Amino acid sequence: MWIREGECHSCGECCQTVNVTVVRDVTLRQHGTVEELERYLKYRGIQLVGEDVDNNCLFYAIPIACDQLTEDNRCRVHGTPDKPLLCMKYPTEPDGIEQCGYTFRRATVLDRVGS
Repeated sequence: MWIREGECHSCGECCQTVNVTVVRDVTLRQHGTVEELERYLKYRGIQLVGEDVDNNCLFYAIPIACDQLTEDNRCRVHGTPDKPLLCMKYPTEPDGIEQCGYTFRRATVLDRVGS
C-alpha cells in the first residue's frame, strides 16, 4: 500500500490514456495466455501495462486523451465539482510520470493504524 504526498501540477500527462483494471483469472480464461491476450489487445491499440497476481488484476492503457484537456494540456474541470472522482484519486501509486507533483512512500504499520 502506498501513501501519496504532494499535489497535482496539472501537467495533463496522466490524462493522455484511459487506464482500465480487469479481473486477471477471468480474462486469461477467455484468452488462454498472457501472450495471446497481448496479441489481441495490440490489434485494438490497447497495451497491457501490468499485472498484480496477488490481487487478481491486469492493467490496460488505451491511448485516448481526455476530451477535457485544453491545447496546453490543462484540465478544464480541475478544481470543479465536474471533475470525476477517479481523476481526483489518481494516481494511487507511482506511475512513472516525471512531471507529476505527487510522490509516494510505502505505508507503514503506523500509517495503517491511523486510518
